[in-house]
Amino acid sequence: MKHILILLILVSTLSCKSQVKQVNNNNESFVKEELTIVEVDIINTFLDVELEKDLYKKYKNLEIFVIEESLKKTKPLSDYEFNYKYKNSWGSSITEWILDSLQIKKIKEEITNEEVYHWKVSDFKNLKVSLLKYEEFRKMINARSKKEVPSIGILYLSKPLIVDENNAFISFEIGNFQAVYFSTNHFTVLMRKINNKWVENGYYEDGVFN
Repeated sequence: MKHILILLILVSTLSCKSQVKQVNNNNESFVKEELTIVEVDIINTFLDVELEKDLYKKYKNLEIFVIEESLKKTKPLSDYEFNYKYKNSWGSSITEWILDSLQIKKIKEEITNEEVYHWKVSDFKNLKVSLLKYEEFRKMINARSKKEVPSIGILYLSKPLIVDENNAFISFEIGNFQAVYFSTNHFTVLMRKINNKWVENGYYEDGVFN
């Protein structure tokens, strides 16, 4: 009888552990975040307009890869802060600043523990993309000198940092691999809702000039 009781306790314990693992797995699955309808609208409106510019003609025939791990929303906020801080030093053409230093600080605190978002192919409605993990991208960069990289377009994006119902920031980087040469364009854009449509309404340099 004693042995049977011990066996029942062991079975019960193992069962509990299994259930905890299931719960943990469920939690991991649950935190796989989805974009909101507004975020989908903002990111796709931006890409539809931005990638039609003459600057990106060279990408038309390239396969486009999106870095799966998004830039954190601290990135566009930092770009905005950099421009705001030095606006009087370099004669910025930006005439309207939607956040002051206290508001910047408050938002920073709110997104301190932000998780990295993992893009999905389905997030992009009018652009055919494949996903590329950042670690694989890093390996491709290291292999450039060996001419082992293909000619492809690389997109690196932040989720929209929604300031309010009419304003959002996106950090955007695009580059193309061609043999050992990798060129990039990078900035943060302010998307503003005007007449119920999201439009590009200001650009902020990220302080990295190349």
